Amino acid sequence: MSQSYYGDLRDFLAALEKRGKLHRWTRPVNKDSELMPLMRLQYRGRSDDARQVFLYENVVDGKQNRYAMKVVTGMYGSSRTIVGLGMGCDDPQGIYEKWHHAVTHPIAPVKVDRAPVHEEVHAGAELEKTGLTMLPAPVEEPGFSGAIRVTSPILTQDPQTGMRNVGMYSGHFFGPDKFLAGIARVHDAMLYHFPVARRRKEPLPVAVCLGALPDIAYVAAANIPYGVDELSVAGAIRGRPVELVRCKTIPLDVPAEAEIIIEGELSTEEAVRERAFSDYPGYLMAEHALKQVVKVKAITCRKGALFPAILVGLPPSESNGISRTCREMMLDNYLKYGCGIPEVLEVSCPEMGGGWNWWVIRMKKTHPSKPQQVLHAAASMGTTNKVIIVVDEDIDPKDPEMVMWAMSFAMQPHRDVQITTGRSPLLDPSAHPLMTKPEDRHFPPPIGCSGMLIDATRKGPYPPVGVPKKRFMERALEIWREEHMPELALRTPWYGYPLGMWTEEDDAVAEAVAAGDYFYGRDHKESGKK
Repeated sequence: MSQSYYGDLRDFLAALEKRGKLHRWTRPVNKDSELMPLMRLQYRGRSDDARQVFLYENVVDGKQNRYAMKVVTGMYGSSRTIVGLGMGCDDPQGIYEKWHHAVTHPIAPVKVDRAPVHEEVHAGAELEKTGLTMLPAPVEEPGFSGAIRVTSPILTQDPQTGMRNVGMYSGHFFGPDKFLAGIARVHDAMLYHFPVARRRKEPLPVAVCLGALPDIAYVAAANIPYGVDELSVAGAIRGRPVELVRCKTIPLDVPAEAEIIIEGELSTEEAVRERAFSDYPGYLMAEHALKQVVKVKAITCRKGALFPAILVGLPPSESNGISRTCREMMLDNYLKYGCGIPEVLEVSCPEMGGGWNWWVIRMKKTHPSKPQQVLHAAASMGTTNKVIIVVDEDIDPKDPEMVMWAMSFAMQPHRDVQITTGRSPLLDPSAHPLMTKPEDRHFPPPIGCSGMLIDATRKGPYPPVGVPKKRFMERALEIWREEHMPELALRTPWYGYPLGMWTEEDDAVAEAVAAGDYFYGRDHKESGKK
């Protein structure tokens, strides 16, 4: 069941609060030492369904300076339910068809002359004095983080063609009016827009969009093919055009409903080394790679703006929750509709794989060749996927123990595993030793990184799954509930079923034994007696 979409981030938060999915922190919380550790406790100690959005209403820094802005975390991806609601779906399973409809029925954005995000404009000398420090960006990993940053949709545009890109990138604060662009070389902004600006010997305008509706975050995080307007896909998700307003100092249009916009120019000449930060693999990025400098031209915001802080780092985290869901929606759509493989039933990109490095695909095998088709099709969706596994239709791809079962007893490594090369690692630290030159890390020589394709489907008839038949388990469940035993969270398979290697005679014997006839069909000859 779908619902009407929200007006802005505040409207979305109000809807979450009504559902018990938002917790307000009214006590003073130190953004430099307490804010993200509180959120991290939730990720390390609560189940996905129990997680909430945290709204910090009284934010101070390490020097006890109080911020006018409130900080909100977890609003885009702290749980599967919250992502579903962010997509406008009451049932999280509805996101896949909602995404397919959005990419096939885009709604182009429209321009407006005025927007709440321009209620306050901070520019000129004010930027040099306070600038980015007016934003309550928290320290993500106190004791390890070497800087503070924003992670959010960032907009760029091809200086020649006008082709827009919206990507989920980071901006690492470098000073009151400067930040470093945390954009990988394989991402569209650096792959396509940056080289054009460099050839023209001019900076690349960038706009950091903080506090837009969830659909903007999702299209930014999804690897939508270059040339497809992400904001048109967002419009289809919300069921109306995204309203855009012109920036004050740079030639870019940005979502009018945003809480905060940082307008800047990305230098094509100046680059400095970043400091340590945490990211989706769950390790500190301590290699201090060179990143391009962005000069802040203006910060615009709504009155009483909310600052959205996306927790990035060891899964589960909000960034991984967003990434895995977007990867699932893209992969589901690509395999079923882009590649025309209806045998694909479900995809899972577990959080602990960062959304990038571990994919499991459940499929109905109509022909022995189909698993290979699915594996190679999935591998072709990008250059960064690492481990792709296909499993049979009775295996829950979201259950790691069931996937382990399939890997253990339905595949042989020499026959069912393929290694691919020429891949890109993004931030995967296993791709290179730490002494590798930073400029080589995006594609380690001589052949880049590698991926692994695993066919963990059964290759022929198997004996039945070793659990009682369904009717016996259903009767046991009735008794369990009659006795008011603790509520169960049953995992598949919770009853047995045949898989081909099972005859009518086997079935007759088993049914007789279950009825108390333990020696059904036995005679002296069968027992070996004369």
